[in-house]
Parts: sequence; structure tokens; C-alpha cells
Amino acid sequence: MSQIEAPPPRRSSARERVLDAIRAHEQLSRVEIAAITGLTEASISTTVRRLISDGLLVETGRIPTGGKPRTLLRLDPGARFAVGVHVDATTTTLVVTGQTGGIISRTARPVRSSADELLADVVLLLEASGVDRRRCLGAGLVWADRPTAVPTDVAAELARTTGWPVLVENDATAAAVGEYWVARVDSRRSFIALYMGAGIGAGIVLDGRALRGRGPGAGEFGHVCVQVDGPPCRCGGQGCLEAVAGPAAVVARARAGAATRREAGLSLRRTDPVQREFAAVARAARTGAPGCRALLQDSARFVAAAAESAVNLLDVDLVVLTGPSFAVAASLYGPAITERLAPADARTWHRETTVTVSSAAATASATGAAALVLQQHNLGD
Repeated sequence: MSQIEAPPPRRSSARERVLDAIRAHEQLSRVEIAAITGLTEASISTTVRRLISDGLLVETGRIPTGGKPRTLLRLDPGARFAVGVHVDATTTTLVVTGQTGGIISRTARPVRSSADELLADVVLLLEASGVDRRRCLGAGLVWADRPTAVPTDVAAELARTTGWPVLVENDATAAAVGEYWVARVDSRRSFIALYMGAGIGAGIVLDGRALRGRGPGAGEFGHVCVQVDGPPCRCGGQGCLEAVAGPAAVVARARAGAATRREAGLSLRRTDPVQREFAAVARAARTGAPGCRALLQDSARFVAAAAESAVNLLDVDLVVLTGPSFAVAASLYGPAITERLAPADARTWHRETTVTVSSAAATASATGAAALVLQQHNLGD
């Protein structure tokens, strides 16, 4: 089996559109599917028949309509599965996801650096979940903040050992797809998922599909310039959001001040990964530590300004905050983004942008990686 990396954008097929519509609404009649997808009656009839034959859809009964009763359709939760793996600086998160979007099983382990260790974890997870390995379509792998060669090499070894296709994705895009999958976002609604772990990124979902550029770099939200004469960024740019207000910048400022260093329990030298130290600053801020709270409020101002630009550029009305760092600090960042968006939304754009926190921020990237495997399998009619 070959490995898939950063698949190119494709036009959604009738098969995908039907599956996405039913996944978002749990069960639908053929008439309702037509209204949602815009597909013709003939296309829906043919597509549904094939999906039932493939074992992906089941009929669940009929509802009276005053005329001919309508047959309801739903996804068979046990038909197909995929594994998602997210490796970041502190934790390896693994999930098994079914095609309905639910997490069948999940676990968190210390960071894994080899294919053998990951494979052992995957095997244990599948055994614990009771999932038939023959129904597992493949694995999605997200590896944050590592050189490209590392996840690529591990993915190739996993693919060779398991015989599965292994898809490699970035954490922000995977998290956005995970939110779309688990939260059952309507496929007609476009949104942006802002992801913050050790850095800041964004995943963009338009009409149920992840937005991609020439390569896997679309959604580099952290490298939007927010300060023309700002500090140099690791990307080679200057004044990028990540360099000005990202987790590493917040932690550096907290460490530089005696009061904030004491509030967050940091040492003079870095002893933990940035993500873990940022969480310490966020916890201190939530408990009322004034210095740490001021640092996060300042960071949130810049993030909110960049979020406003992204929302205006894409014309979306849903912003989801996800990733481990937003999970511990969203109470400060969410309101800042909402307040920044509200005046222009009301005066000029005549929209009401919703800013929400992912209910699955800790597992969104792993779930999204698995969901992408399932989506790839469903390409084509």
C-alpha cells in the first residue's frame, strides 16, 4: 500500500455528499438528502443503492408524510473504521473512529518516536476497542513540530508493516476535519479552526472539505504578519503572529519577569516543552494571577486581530478554537476574538460570527487524521 501525503483538492462526489449529509443529521430520507445536497432524484437513488450494497448505509424505518411514507437512512456505525495518531511534544494520542464520527476507543501515551512503538500502541488500541482489523481502512498520522522526514519515514514503515494506507497531515488541518466530523457540522457551512499547541495554525473547511494550497502549507495562521517591525520569526519572516504572541513568546515574557515567573512556577531556564509551560501560565491566569493574565490578554489581542483578517478574507461565520493550548486558555482568547469581530460584523458585514471552543480539543487532530482516511476511501462514485 502506498502512503498518501497532503492529497490534492477534489470535487466532492455524489457518494461523499450523501454520506456527509447523513453524518451531519444522523438520519435522513432520500427527499431530505436531495434538498440538502442539490443532487437529482436519479443520482440519489443510484448512489444510495450502491452505499447500501457496500454496507455503508442501512434503512431504519419509515415516516408517514400524508402520501407515500419516506424511508429513513443512516450510516452503519460498524461498517468502516480508521486509526488516527497525533504525536506532539508531550503526548501521543491515538483514536479509533467509525464512519459516524464517534470515537470508538482512544488512549494517550508518552511521546513515541519509532514506527515499532506506534505500531504496538495501534495494535493494543484495536484490541481494546474490539474492532475487526479487517474493517480498518488505514491510519492518519499527525506529527507536530518535527522535521518533515520524521513523520514521512514513520508513515512509510507503518504502511509497510500493517499493509494499510497511511496518510500524513498537519495538526491544524486535521483538527479542523476532526471538528467537522465529531461536531457534525453541516457540510454547507464553512468555518475556520484556529489551532494552538506549541505554535499557532489554522485549518479551513469549505463545503465539507479541507482547504489546501499548492502543498500542505495552507492555513499558516501563525505566520500572518501582525507587527511590521516586529521580531524575527523562525519561518524567516518578521512580525509573525507566532513570534509576537504565540505560546513561545508568552512563555518567554513570563520567564523574563520575576513576578510572572513566580506566578506560573517557571524556572529561569526552560525545563519543559513550550506547550506545557504555556499551560502553566494559563492556569495561573485563570486563578487570578495578574501578571500572567495580562500576558495572555496581550497575546489574545493580536490573535483576535489576525482572526478578524482570516474571517473577513474567507467570509465565514464560525470560528472554532482547538488544540491543547486553546483548551487551557480559551476563556481569555474566545471573548477577545468575539469582541474584535462584533463591531464590523454588525456595521458592515451584517453577519453574526460564532466563536466556540472545540468539545474535543485534546483529540481533534487524531480524530481528524482518521476521518481523512475515511473521506479518502469515499472518494468517487
